[in-house]
Amino acid sequence: MRKCIRCQCEMKENFDIKVEGAAYGLKIPEPGIFKGNLGKVRVAICPNCGYLEFYLDCVDKIQEK
Repeated sequence: MRKCIRCQCEMKENFDIKVEGAAYGLKIPEPGIFKGNLGKVRVAICPNCGYLEFYLDCVDKIQEK
């Protein structure tokens, strides 16, 4: 559960992103040339104030082993 950093309300999670006039979604590539995608970007929305928070759906690829 995510809490809004502005009003402390419980956020609605797991929304997709669609960029108008461009390819669907956002990608977060690894640093370097021709590296893999780090994961799907998701959005949490505060139903009280409308604040948006972006997060990766899976953080396994960025955690230190």
